[in-house]
Parts: sequence; structure tokens; C-alpha cells
Amino acid sequence: MKTARKFRDVYRVQNSLKTLKRYNDPDLNRYIKPILEYRLGKKHEFHESRKTLIAFSGGIDSKATLLIAKEFCLNPEAVTFLISESNREPIEEFCEKNDIIVHFIYDSYYENILNEAENKRFHPCGRCQKFITRKIYEFARGGNYKFIGFGDMLSVGSHSIIKFGDMYRLNIPAMLSLNKNDHIEITNEYPNGFGCDFLRRIHKKYPFLKRYSFQRVLRELRSQSINTDIAKDLIEDIEGDGCS
Repeated sequence: MKTARKFRDVYRVQNSLKTLKRYNDPDLNRYIKPILEYRLGKKHEFHESRKTLIAFSGGIDSKATLLIAKEFCLNPEAVTFLISESNREPIEEFCEKNDIIVHFIYDSYYENILNEAENKRFHPCGRCQKFITRKIYEFARGGNYKFIGFGDMLSVGSHSIIKFGDMYRLNIPAMLSLNKNDHIEITNEYPNGFGCDFLRRIHKKYPFLKRYSFQRVLRELRSQSINTDIAKDLIEDIEGDGCS
């Protein structure tokens, strides 16, 4: 991972460090502080952490997050909310290749969210993400995890490290001020379109809902999490959902 060079990146990582100082947690100082200081150019040896649970969808952002956690000795284990059985095999293959334990969880209420989105014509991403995140938190509480890592790039600085109970949510790319180009370099992959198969179906059935997907792309562009070329590719992918 490259040293932070831009003023924006340095400022964001420094704010992450200020958050650690505010929490003053020995585990944060032992395992997370060296990663942030390394990002700012300070040499460090990394200590093997307690188990860190990584929310893993199999997309480029969660792959990069999992590899970063492994690189910095956070002892990561992946957890995937199994949307469909077709997702299982590539996720198992990636985790096996990188010698990472993966857990699969499921709750049938997820089907209700999909049915409501299709019948009541609303964009599913917000409710879907909120539900899956809650299930991951529930899984983490039963597994003696101190850190839960997510691939969020938006909630930078002081918003990228959040305490709840005796655990911490780490939005690892945001915490380190990484963007989609960094994820491409880490994974050697390019973003494979926007959203899941269900969202594509919603786009085709209710084209007016594409505007909310456009807004999500533009939000990432404004934050400089993605560049204009990637934004253009994602917008063209969303627009193309209604053409077949």
C-alpha cells in the first residue's frame, strides 16, 4: 500500500489517528495505530491481531479490504451474507486461495425486502445494506471479534472508526483514505459493473429508479473515491440495464 501523499489523504488519515486518541483503547493503539502511521510513511512492525471479521461480498472493495487486513496482520475472517448459492463458489475460491476462513450467514427475511422492493417500487440498496449489516453485527457479537471491517470508502476520518459496545467498526479503505484505483491495484481487478443481479432486474422493471443509482455513483465521484473514467463506466452500466 502506498504512502499517503496528497494533502487530502494525509488529512483524512490524521483524523483517523485523532479518533484513536479519543477512544484510547489499547487494542486500537496496538493493532490499528501502526497501520495508520505506516500509511503516513512511518516504518512499523505489525503484531498479529485478535480475530477481525471482514464483511465480504466478493466485490472489488471487499476483496481489497480483506487483502489489506491480511497484509497488516489483522487475522481476518470473512463473513458473507449468502444472497444466492451462485455467490458461494467464487467467494470460497477467493478465500481458500488467500488462506482466509469464510463464514456464510442467511436470514429468510431478506426475501421480504426483495419482494417489497419489487412490488412497492423502491430502490433496494439502502434497506438491503442496513439489513445485511445488522446480521453481520449479530454474527460478530457471538464470535468474540474486536474489529469488524467494511469496504466503505466514503465515511473518512473520524467517521471511519465507530465504537459500539466492546467492538469497533472499521471502514478500512475510508480509514486509510484509499479509493477505487487503489482497490484496482491491490486486487488486479476492475469494477464489474454496478450493483447485484437483483438491482439490475429492478432497473429494467422500474427505469425511474436508476436515478438513485446514478446519485450513488456521483456521491462517490464527489468524494473522489472514484475518478471520472470509473464513474462514466458505472453510469453507462446502469443505463444499459434497461436496453435488453
